Amino acid sequence: MDQPLKGKVALVTGSARGVGRAIARKLADMGATIVVTARTLQPRGDALTGTIHEAADEIERRGGTAMAIQADLSVPADIERLAVEVIDRFGGVDILVNNAADTSDNVFRGFWETPPESWIAQYELNLHAMYRLIWAFAPGMRARGGGFVINIGSAKDPDYPAIRNLPPERPVGAAYLSSKMAVYAMSALLSKNLSVDNIFICTLNPGAARSESFEKMQQERGFDPSHGIPVETAALALEVILRSPNIERFAGEYVNAPELLKEHAAGTMTSKQ
Repeated sequence: MDQPLKGKVALVTGSARGVGRAIARKLADMGATIVVTARTLQPRGDALTGTIHEAADEIERRGGTAMAIQADLSVPADIERLAVEVIDRFGGVDILVNNAADTSDNVFRGFWETPPESWIAQYELNLHAMYRLIWAFAPGMRARGGGFVINIGSAKDPDYPAIRNLPPERPVGAAYLSSKMAVYAMSALLSKNLSVDNIFICTLNPGAARSESFEKMQQERGFDPSHGIPVETAALALEVILRSPNIERFAGEYVNAPELLKEHAAGTMTSKQ
């Protein structure tokens, strides 16, 4: 099997289910040792199925190597503990996939339903946790000769078509979307700082992935399921990026996963997605 990531270590946050789990599987298939992390240790008993140990076991059954570490990334102390455990075990990581985000009903709560405490909590998980993890692992990446950070984003501006076309009765909350837009800005700016150390950062928009969260919201809020795309889309796009002969051209970029795959299939892929 072609395994270009053999000998590499990848940490994928929010990888108990959905997009994160699909990315963890793909990186394992490419040869990387995977650290699976999320909050879920035990089955929840609701529509959101999947635990970190189930995700790690799946990778092992497929012939890969995985380690599961529970962490609530909205808690800075948990991030510090996670980093210490990973560094103690592997010396650091070569690939960091910041996928964890608040995908609860908070996503759809408007101004009157979002007190400052909720706003701050969403930013802590959706944005600040990413920075804390980059801060924790960048020194090790530099010592290893470089690394790649993939921050999972969403819309990059308020006029993004997926937002513009939302019906008024189903808005997306400002806290979620503005924090996700900030992910792109943070990634682009940090990439300028870290590219000199061969640490490349990009923002990857997975599109409307038909994850367990998507299915749950479809049932509860009447979303049209035809608008969803497979959770594997982001994983396949990441594979395209990591197999690129000049991966640095993605540094600081905003990459729309479905568009990248279309351009790759057509042979018209550029660095500006």
